[in-house]
Amino acid sequence: MLLSRPVVLTLPHCAQLDTPTPDWTLTLKTRTHQGAWEEVLTVGEESLSSPCYLQLEESNCHVVMEQLGTYGLVGQSCPPQPACKRLQLALFAPRAPCLSLDYILRIYCTQDTPQALKEVLELERSLGGVLLEDPIPLLFKDSYHNLRLSIHDIPHSHWRSKLLAKYQEIPFDHIWSGSQRPLHCTFSLERGSLAVSQLTCKICVRQVEGEGQIFQLHTDIQETLPPCSPLPSGGTCLPSSQVGPYAFRLPPSIRQKICASLDAPSARGCDWRLLAHSLDFDRYLNYFATKPSPTAVLLDLWEACHQGDADLVSLATALEEMGKSEVLVVMMTDGDC
Repeated sequence: MLLSRPVVLTLPHCAQLDTPTPDWTLTLKTRTHQGAWEEVLTVGEESLSSPCYLQLEESNCHVVMEQLGTYGLVGQSCPPQPACKRLQLALFAPRAPCLSLDYILRIYCTQDTPQALKEVLELERSLGGVLLEDPIPLLFKDSYHNLRLSIHDIPHSHWRSKLLAKYQEIPFDHIWSGSQRPLHCTFSLERGSLAVSQLTCKICVRQVEGEGQIFQLHTDIQETLPPCSPLPSGGTCLPSSQVGPYAFRLPPSIRQKICASLDAPSARGCDWRLLAHSLDFDRYLNYFATKPSPTAVLLDLWEACHQGDADLVSLATALEEMGKSEVLVVMMTDGDC
């Protein structure tokens, strides 16, 4: 299928990108009909022959492309600094009421993307598990050190741990590769009698010689908790009201007015190039310059970046700073976005 105009593919990612210097080398790859993966583009190495444009955000990568296919975003550390990836730690327990002396806690370590969390929640729902609290974040560094999990402060007068070792570990390679999931550790506990219903303990999760997090658990194992929801609060999957025909889009009249105002080159530079700069889409302007309407492609990318919030403020602010008051009037009078 040939596309008549570029489309925007959004790929959630778990790379930590908020450092002053780049820690990641990020590459877009595509899978051939033979099943092999080929490099399409490395971020920061764009050229006139680059077939797409990548816009990196904190948790998503938006790819403007003109060729359908299967794509993947691959990252590796950019020396000399080791890169970090964002993980989510999720703690699950059996659904109440607990009729056995045995009580099992499962802690999952997932990549910080909506789909990874969704897979764990669906798995636990099938096992009859409940999420004890919202997942907590953890930064995992490319240091070759494992992830260590341990349980502490168990009330030994009522509970005992069946774990013989002082801690458990998930190998570094299993986490860093992102190819093995879902990863988890199990803590098997046994209560002294069926009358014991209160459990308090502390579960420590940390990368050896790295960052860590602590679950402070205080729960009534006989209290009925709600079943696992499709996504925990704070998940970034788009609601059904913002996909398909209901996706956030600028009204056609406004798009046409903005494109007509900005597509033609301006001697003062007050054209689509300044809009790209104002929206922070200017890492490689030559990609947009080759399109029949550079402004239309910029607006497609802006819409994709704002599907979650439908925020017109950034666009209105950019146009106002450019002195495009006539376009702002159209945005205010041509219907509600």
